[in-house]
Amino acid sequence: MRSIIRLVAAGALSLPLIIGAAGIASADVEFDQNNASATANGATVHDLASGADGEGGSYFYESYEVAGPYGAGSFYVLAWTWQGNAGYHDGYAWSSPEGAWTGSTSAHADDNHYAEADEDYDD
Repeated sequence: MRSIIRLVAAGALSLPLIIGAAGIASADVEFDQNNASATANGATVHDLASGADGEGGSYFYESYEVAGPYGAGSFYVLAWTWQGNAGYHDGYAWSSPEGAWTGSTSAHADDNHYAEADEDYDD
């Protein structure tokens, strides 16, 4: 009798783990990290995020802002894939007593075949 109770209890406890593990296999995944600091010499903010879904989409994002005795500036990077498309974009800006600079880079690639497979694309 004691063995049957243990078996039923073990089964009841393991069911949520089995259901949860199945959910993890199909779930979206994401990572986020944020940091900020401020001192007598300046301040910084850093953001980082990445993720993916079960349909082949993914992204990566990072940004950094800083201000201090030599100037202030920022940069960011963004890359993604989605429905056969891919893209990349970055940018920066900096200002100091010597001058100011800014710039960016972009790239994008489309997969035209996804429109053919989407029945609602022409609507």
